Amino acid sequence: MLEMVRLKVFCEVASHGSFTRAAEVLGYAQPSVSHHIAQLERELGAQLFDRQPRRVQLTPAGQVFLDYARPALVRLADAQREVLETVRSGGSKLRLAAFPTAAATLMPAAAATFRDRRGEVELSLVEADPPAALPGLVAGDYDLAIVYDYPALGAPANPAVELEPLFGDHMVLALPAGHRLAVSGRLPLEALSRELWVAPHPCMCRDALVFACRNAGFAPEVVSETNDYMAMQGLVAAGVGVALMPRLAVAIARRPGVALIPLAEPVIERVTFIATRWDAYKSPVTEIFRAALRAALHAAEDASLPLEPYDPEHALAQPTASAELVR
Repeated sequence: MLEMVRLKVFCEVASHGSFTRAAEVLGYAQPSVSHHIAQLERELGAQLFDRQPRRVQLTPAGQVFLDYARPALVRLADAQREVLETVRSGGSKLRLAAFPTAAATLMPAAAATFRDRRGEVELSLVEADPPAALPGLVAGDYDLAIVYDYPALGAPANPAVELEPLFGDHMVLALPAGHRLAVSGRLPLEALSRELWVAPHPCMCRDALVFACRNAGFAPEVVSETNDYMAMQGLVAAGVGVALMPRLAVAIARRPGVALIPLAEPVIERVTFIATRWDAYKSPVTEIFRAALRAALHAAEDASLPLEPYDPEHALAQPTASAELVR
């Protein structure tokens, strides 16, 4: 019978491509890691790694085994958590991931509410954007993740992830306060076709900006790049360019000298979701934290630019990006 310790050692070696690095992560001596892998290979009757001078690589048989070993370890971790909660042994831990603006707005209010109810549970938070948070969630590194998506980009759904929509974030335009259009009630995106732009580095948010501008008949001329929304506001205030910002980021702080103008239809919507693994054990503490996140919405928005309930029907009515448009 295969031992779970050996499965864990095997997965760490596969992840790091190194017996030495796996030993450091696990807190084992390097000869112990080598012994576990050799014993596993004997039990399976197959060579799992191709040993090279500076790195080890999975053999075809090793890749097949990895595809089974990782889910097995994730399910075992679920079983251990459920057993602990069933016998009420305490010492629970809730592992969370959230993208930066959610970590700064939603998470503090939700954590405070949660600790009032379950103060004995240890909260662990990692800041991560969806491209990193979702694979970590599927791998069992997190119990719950706060992620976002732009429905108009038409990205395929991950069948291993269950998504609960929290709200729709209708992006707003950031203009210098003295800009000729800063007094308008709502602006169509095409009104800014001749402007210079401050934009995020290449990422999902940048893709959404490029897609929306091209649908409006122009390509944005980006002159400055930053993923820091406070820096983005500062560059806008200085007259470097205009920008498109999520309302959730505006709720953190507004810089003087910036006018924030809602977009006219069609809006650019970024939807925030609570993400869990679809086959994961639904821990009671996870469900309590989900409720705390829903209750935290009022603390995470700017009163003059409220967040919107997510309407999938409205999202489906928006144009959808093609790969050619995003490029």
